[in-house]
Amino acid sequence: MNKELVSIIIPCFNALEYTKQCIESVLLQTNINYELILINNGSTDGTKEYFKTLKRSLKINKKLNKVTIIQAIKNLGVAKALNLGISKSTGKYVCYLNNDVIVTKDWLKKILKAAKSDKQIGAVGTMFNAFEDKKYLKDVEKNKKLIDVVAQTISVKNSGKIKKAKTIHGLCMFIKKSVFKKAGLFNENFYPCFGEDIEFCERLKKNGYKLVDATDVFIFHYWNKSVRSKQFNKQNKNIETVMKSHYKKFAISESCKI
Repeated sequence: MNKELVSIIIPCFNALEYTKQCIESVLLQTNINYELILINNGSTDGTKEYFKTLKRSLKINKKLNKVTIIQAIKNLGVAKALNLGISKSTGKYVCYLNNDVIVTKDWLKKILKAAKSDKQIGAVGTMFNAFEDKKYLKDVEKNKKLIDVVAQTISVKNSGKIKKAKTIHGLCMFIKKSVFKKAGLFNENFYPCFGEDIEFCERLKKNGYKLVDATDVFIFHYWNKSVRSKQFNKQNKNIETVMKSHYKKFAISESCKI
């Protein structure tokens, strides 16, 4: 295991346009040692072909030493895809990213610093745009530079600061790999998605680990792009139904809901 390597794991179910933006931002904004593990979760929108082309391109241009591509023939669900990615990872840390986020300057460097500030920290989250802020979302669609403006403001204002977190949402969840031995992996009963991140965090806390947010890091989130497709709705009715079912079945606290 590489002591300082971070394994970035990105499960993808369709939403290719946003997956491309996410990966491009990771390649551009990540300046510490990392590997990329991409999981195509049964997509039908060209994700499979894009991953193949991307791996060849990165190898030719020598932009990244290690890229692992996992091509699933069907949607494994987020939790199972993550666990598969973790099993293939070689880093001391793993970072779970949604495929509809855009990361910002020095994001991973600052998250790693936060994680290393206390041995009892098991996982680290970040600041992100609120689901309810539809206006900001529309503005960013027109002008991506607005993301950098917010990120820079937050970085300066909160430089080096962390705060205790009730939970960490899977849009960006940085985890010390050592915690899996004690707390276990992600619960695959949360199929196809929603709640696996919150339940995992509850187990971390029960096992004595701290959860914190690196408040000097801003991650932009488009919100639910993979679960607004006709294919997802055909397989799972709709995302609202999945959410209600999981929140009730697994008794997820109101304070932890998005």
